[in-house]
Amino acid sequence: MNMAGVCKGSGMIHPNMATMLAFITTDVKISQSLLQKMLSEIIEKTFNQITVDGDTSTNDTVLVMANGQAKNQEILADSQDYQLFKEMLTEVCQHLAKEIAADGEGATKLIEVTVKGAPDDLSARMIAKKIVGSSLVKTAIFGADPNWGRIISSIGQVATFEVNDIELKIQNELVLYHSTPVTFDNAFLSEKLKEDKIKIVADLNSGNGNGQAWGCDLTYKYVEINALYTS
Repeated sequence: MNMAGVCKGSGMIHPNMATMLAFITTDVKISQSLLQKMLSEIIEKTFNQITVDGDTSTNDTVLVMANGQAKNQEILADSQDYQLFKEMLTEVCQHLAKEIAADGEGATKLIEVTVKGAPDDLSARMIAKKIVGSSLVKTAIFGADPNWGRIISSIGQVATFEVNDIELKIQNELVLYHSTPVTFDNAFLSEKLKEDKIKIVADLNSGNGNGQAWGCDLTYKYVEINALYTS
């Protein structure tokens, strides 16, 4: 089985809807209905989990084209090949989604937020996307400021359940444990925030739900691009 993909993004990226296009090709033999079902499930965890600026348009498309030229037996929902192909498609979609986020207008850093321990996966994804889409979080990351309070504020804005036991890591450095601030080397963590890939992990200790979201920092360049742009 072979697969390739290309995508277009930059600004007005906040899928469901957004100005993004992704085209994926494969030679696998699979029915249209089964491929559509698979793609819809994958999109919820990949393309719909990215944001550049929180703005959308009516132009987003993710298209998968399968020509059936591979010499495989047709993939069925209960087959081992189904799971293998789904993992391949998920990997490609996630890679493309992250590339769109990293290539956001004026961006200098890719931000990956992982939320664990939510009541369910949907809640985890919603909270992760809220964090990565927060203008205050995005500007803190641009300024290499380990301002964990902005992250906690984002969680509180959308969590529909009581959260009393949060563990928070920024660039693998523990900053909050059992919802209590941890002493850390601010200068050291600030240096780590100057890297071009930023990872934030929040464990809510409220269930088994997990989710991720990707975005970018908010920079002077983003403001310049959109201040000078006219339709």
